[in-house]
Amino acid sequence: MDHQTLTTHHDVAGYLISIVGTLYAVVLGLIVVRSLNTYDQARLTVASEANALNNMFHLARGLPQPASADIRSSCVAYAKTMVEDEWQTMETGKPSWRAHLIISEFWKILSKFQPATQRETDLHNSILAQMNTLSNNRHTRLTAAEPAYGWIIWTVLIFGGVVLVIFTYFFGLEKLAIHVLMTALVTIALSLNLFLVALFGYPYSGGVRVAPVPFESDLMRFREELKESQNNKLPLLEQPGS
Repeated sequence: MDHQTLTTHHDVAGYLISIVGTLYAVVLGLIVVRSLNTYDQARLTVASEANALNNMFHLARGLPQPASADIRSSCVAYAKTMVEDEWQTMETGKPSWRAHLIISEFWKILSKFQPATQRETDLHNSILAQMNTLSNNRHTRLTAAEPAYGWIIWTVLIFGGVVLVIFTYFFGLEKLAIHVLMTALVTIALSLNLFLVALFGYPYSGGVRVAPVPFESDLMRFREELKESQNNKLPLLEQPGS
């Protein structure tokens, strides 16, 4: 259509693009905000889970053997599994079977332990509370690792963006360069918003995924403390007459 023909339809096209654009903006805006919130919540979930694991490791020090050593070694194994295994499986939305076995071992140890004193009872209850926190956060994390937006959502988002870009061609401008520039800017703005959805809507995959840094820190501290504990025991073993 020529410029004169398009100009006569500006009023109608303006009303229609306002309706379509507003509806699309609301949908896209809600999904972008949800994606950003999902990513931020994923970081907090990982931090809370790693903190619960750290608390369990230190609380277990006050329990008698072999429960203390079993819990602390399981904490090391769990942190190592998070860093080396589960973060890789979560990229495809799958949990780690090794992590599942360690969780089962945790519950087995805690369910079998029989406190002999009030102090052991308090420590046992505290460890159970931390274990609940760890388990709940892991379930939340694994749920967030599953694909949040299926092909239907992406079809709607992409189709809606294409419709808005096509609508820009129903407005006639005397200078073609300005029209192309305006259309390009609209396309870039829509593409950037869709890029945000793809980037932050899947918090455990992609280039800006939530990293297992809290678990890496836990693992490093656990190993340092266990090594220090072993070194402190060596002089006692080397005492004359021991």
